[in-house]
Amino acid sequence: MQEDDDDFGVTSEGTEILNLPLYTERKADGIYRYRRRVPKALRGRLGKGYLYRNLGRTKQEVVGKWPAAHAEIEQVLETALEGQSKAQELIRKKDHRATILHLVTQEYGTEAAQRLEVGAVDDTLEFALMDLADKLDGQYPKKTLALLHGAVLPKRSDSFADVLDGYVEFKQTGYSATDHRLKVRVAKCKNDLIEALGEYKVSKQPIQNITRQDANAYRDNLAKRMSPNSVARYKNTVNAAYNWYIKENGLEATSPFAGLLIKGAGPSKIDRLPLSDDDINLLEPAMQDSDIAWALYVTLRDTGARIAEVAGLRVQDCDIEQGALQITPTPWRRLKNKTSERSVPLSPEAAALLMEFMKGKAPQEPLFERYAKDRGMDNCSQMLMKRLRTVITDKKLTMHSLRHRMKDKLRNTGCPEAVSMAILGHGANTVAANYGSGYALVVMREHMERVW
Repeated sequence: MQEDDDDFGVTSEGTEILNLPLYTERKADGIYRYRRRVPKALRGRLGKGYLYRNLGRTKQEVVGKWPAAHAEIEQVLETALEGQSKAQELIRKKDHRATILHLVTQEYGTEAAQRLEVGAVDDTLEFALMDLADKLDGQYPKKTLALLHGAVLPKRSDSFADVLDGYVEFKQTGYSATDHRLKVRVAKCKNDLIEALGEYKVSKQPIQNITRQDANAYRDNLAKRMSPNSVARYKNTVNAAYNWYIKENGLEATSPFAGLLIKGAGPSKIDRLPLSDDDINLLEPAMQDSDIAWALYVTLRDTGARIAEVAGLRVQDCDIEQGALQITPTPWRRLKNKTSERSVPLSPEAAALLMEFMKGKAPQEPLFERYAKDRGMDNCSQMLMKRLRTVITDKKLTMHSLRHRMKDKLRNTGCPEAVSMAILGHGANTVAANYGSGYALVVMREHMERVW
């Protein structure tokens, strides 16, 4: 730790300094001690000018105790320095609220800061805050110390950048692949907002300063280099973060991104096309070189499920006796939305293939363990797409096109739209985990057998 020059070789007059470790002195009573000057910037934080540790009466004791004493005091100073640096950073941002909460946490702990934040300040805490303000006099802005002295916490004034970071933290679920994609998308949103509105407005000003005109400027800037549907997706993420902030803080406000019109956005039949029978004939040989690829492919083909839904299955999700998949959240994969949780009939071919991956595994274990990990779902998609691209080069055709194919096949066999939506996880009230909620498996199977 770097200190003032006169902090090195600290000794007292008349003490023996020869052959003694750094910061070691011998007192008049013959006891050796470690004495360390506290840098000026940290004296208010630690409340003292020096730190001491006794080292014993003999040089042998000094040699044995000095490393631990030195490490302990180094840690004390480093911790104080980190706290000071954080406080100085908050001061530079003129964030009095965060500065006060940081100082109180450092001095009295998290519970005291939480009590201040919710307004539960009793006489004991009030006097403690007054003492802290007096102790830090001259080290922090007068306004910050005045608020601290009066136990007053300014209203939250988060920037849009702060809100986006908070939104990502809130959405963390432990399902790493999904979390990673959200982090990347939100980071891009933040950069695009800064490009359109400027660093100061996005990162320094309160989020409430964002106007409808700002939202329009953000949209127009994206539209210069993105398709309308891409603009809509990023706008929706920003809008979701803003709405989350409103809800979390109980605000009576409306997101300026709500209902923002994006010309040309909407469903498009050319975004993704269904795989034709000819495409299937080309694709299937490319999937048969790997047992896992073939099992995944057949299950996707015969259920219309999403790649992550199938790749994230547990053994207990495969009800071979009933001939059904239970699509529910797992520790390594979340679902896209509430309506995605459902039961789906399983074809005999798919059931037979999945049984091979169930052998010797406990009910809670993943069916495809290689994909039950960080970025596992992405890796599964890449593995399947690599095989698809060896025989199909049309970019409008992807593995997701199997869902489009199932949708078209069901429609062409006369399947009611509501049943089709239940099968694909698009409609309301589609959870059928207990075989009684939503459409019964027998009803869905009747229509899916015409596709198989």
